[in-house]
Amino acid sequence: MTAHVPPVTPRRRRPWSTRREWATWPVVVARIVLVVVAATLFAVAAPVTVAVYDVPVPLALLVTAVLSVSLGLAPVLPRTSSVAHLAAVAALGLLTAGSPAGPWPLPVTAIIGVGALLVVLGVRTDWRLTAAVWTAATVLTLALVAVAPGRWEPADVWAATFVVSAGSSLLFAGTAVAVGQRRAVRVELAEARRDVELEQARRRSVEERSRIARELHDVVAHSMSVVHMQAESAPFRVADLPPAARAEFAAIAETSRTALREMRQLLGTLRADTAAERAPQPGLDDLPALVRATQAAGIPVALQLDEGASGGTIDPLARLAAYRVVQEALGNVARHAPGAETAVTVVRRDAVVAVEVVNAAPPRDTVAIVPPDDGGFGLTGMRERVAALGGTIDHGPLPSGGFRVRVTLPCHPGTTTLRPQADRGTR
Repeated sequence: MTAHVPPVTPRRRRPWSTRREWATWPVVVARIVLVVVAATLFAVAAPVTVAVYDVPVPLALLVTAVLSVSLGLAPVLPRTSSVAHLAAVAALGLLTAGSPAGPWPLPVTAIIGVGALLVVLGVRTDWRLTAAVWTAATVLTLALVAVAPGRWEPADVWAATFVVSAGSSLLFAGTAVAVGQRRAVRVELAEARRDVELEQARRRSVEERSRIARELHDVVAHSMSVVHMQAESAPFRVADLPPAARAEFAAIAETSRTALREMRQLLGTLRADTAAERAPQPGLDDLPALVRATQAAGIPVALQLDEGASGGTIDPLARLAAYRVVQEALGNVARHAPGAETAVTVVRRDAVVAVEVVNAAPPRDTVAIVPPDDGGFGLTGMRERVAALGGTIDHGPLPSGGFRVRVTLPCHPGTTTLRPQADRGTR
């Protein structure tokens, strides 16, 4: 049998600057260093701009603050921070254009700020943004030279300094891009490894489900088919069979057919058969048939089914869970208290469905015969099913020697949450 493995949906790759990283110590150190650099840039650039280039204090503080803040926010908002930083560099260049101080087309603090920004962008973002910012900074420098050409005569003065500043920033950007691309490749490899592990885990899950389906088909389903065949053929093989015995064999055949039908649905679900998953599931309307089958097995059962609890006004999951609770509770009565009088009550109270199964003590002349396949997981599965829908469950023995199971389920799971109650008793 070939197992159907669902395809793994590739992750959508996000920009490096927006990916969430674990706060490992190298990342923490890098962030601290960046904050220190941004703060130092502001502390140095503001007084230098005022003292050396004669820029008014408010303007110097404003421009240098934009330079520092944009540098600090570059890892989080790379594009916005780059635009703000270049705008501050342009403003600083225009403010210092009339000053004769220094041979550089830009103040030294602005050149250092651009270099730091390129390093951050190269490590944290795609190389295209780093190249675009370097190109924009270079063109901006030439534009500032064109604004005050008389300041840079002779041309070899500003040309030499321009080559030095542009070349050094290009070297920083190239090194940072190399480091950033290495980091990007490492992250890509880690994500590809996680995708492979996820694919392998899904494949192992599908293979395990297929193995369980094979075991159920080869062992349980085959045994139930034999039971059904023997129950159907018994009235024809055994002569002078009493009517009560014929009815008993008919009930066994009907129960085995129901079990086989549900077994086929379970096998289809394990094998990822969507048609099996869409197959109709039992609900509260099927409780009378379940009670009749139990009565045919010699257990006196009385059913009280509220009209409001039947029909399509209750979510199918809640209807199925209520049916399984009653089914398991009646099965426990048949195994542990055969012949005990049992009362099944299913009522709807506003937004919840209340299910109660109470059995009296078994007759004194009866002996409980627990089948060899009883693993004691019935109540455990019942609790898990009820808890999955946000319901409550209470079960335990009665002073009279009987047993009671009481379950409350929301009519529409997911919209109503009930306070869970502590379970008591085992069976």
